Amino acid sequence: MSTPSLLQEELELKHCEQEALRLAKELEQAREAPKRLAREKLDRDNTMPPLRRVGEISRLKRHEEDLTTRAATRNLLKTQTRSACLLLSLLVAVAALVAWALRLMNG
Repeated sequence: MSTPSLLQEELELKHCEQEALRLAKELEQAREAPKRLAREKLDRDNTMPPLRRVGEISRLKRHEEDLTTRAATRNLLKTQTRSACLLLSLLVAVAALVAWALRLMNG
């Protein structure tokens, strides 16, 4: 009767050893995970995107620059229009003062 229990104990021992090896591998993989993730991120950052994506990025960049340029143009136009209105108002005021001064001189 000692033989079957011995075989069973040997099987349990083998099973425990296999489980210990499996756990050791998992632990090693868990220790390597941050390094691996950092390497993968670095690779992704250093890898050029596909050419289709490069074209899309450059198109979006040009579009944003055009919007910026349009906005700057619009702002410049507003400023120039306001300046022209102020200049016209100033000229009208000067003409009114000159007309008033001439009227005073002529009596």
